[in-house]
Amino acid sequence: MSEIVAIDESAGADRTDRSRYLAATAALVLAERSYHAFAELRLVQPFEESLTEKQRRMDETMAALEKLVTYQVAEVTAAATYYIAETYTEFSNALLTSERPSGLTDAELNDYELVIEEEAYPFEERALEVHEQNFELVTVGVYNEWVQKSLDRLTVLMPGRYAKNEISGGFVGSIDTYAYRKPNAPDIGIDGQENAEAQGAAESAAALSTTAQVIPPPGQRP
Repeated sequence: MSEIVAIDESAGADRTDRSRYLAATAALVLAERSYHAFAELRLVQPFEESLTEKQRRMDETMAALEKLVTYQVAEVTAAATYYIAETYTEFSNALLTSERPSGLTDAELNDYELVIEEEAYPFEERALEVHEQNFELVTVGVYNEWVQKSLDRLTVLMPGRYAKNEISGGFVGSIDTYAYRKPNAPDIGIDGQENAEAQGAAESAAALSTTAQVIPPPGQRP
């Protein structure tokens, strides 16, 4: 896979839509591997050490996903957007299910739980926003399996709003231009480190052009 990506990157003027598409799909496979390596790591004690490694893997995953949009292939861009949302979800879940320190009193454990929940919440919110951005593409005629995957996640995360949504066959097709936004990562207040930003835009190889905007990060903890 990496060889295909490297060949396309070094092609220069000989680069074609076909080579770009093949490189994009190969890069997606590599980004998926990075995501799974990130997702499989649990946050255990000592918490600071595992959190640092989790953040490192998250940064690598986000960088790989951001790079996907530069190929200007609509389906790959939608896949990247889906995985960006899932990366936020995974980090939130990792915080919520992290191993708790031993030796805490009930009061201290309760305070710890509140801090963890407070840190996880912005990632949950950002995951929802990104999945919604992917799903909104159907309103302008863009629909593929990654848009559907985002809708499937939204029906689980926000069943009251999305469980009854149906995608009409009339949405399936292509358009000349579409726009969507990808967010910046919120700060991780537990140790003050900042996550990678997910931003950028892409055009499809066929005829789509993308306008990118940046969503400002959520507010700091009160």
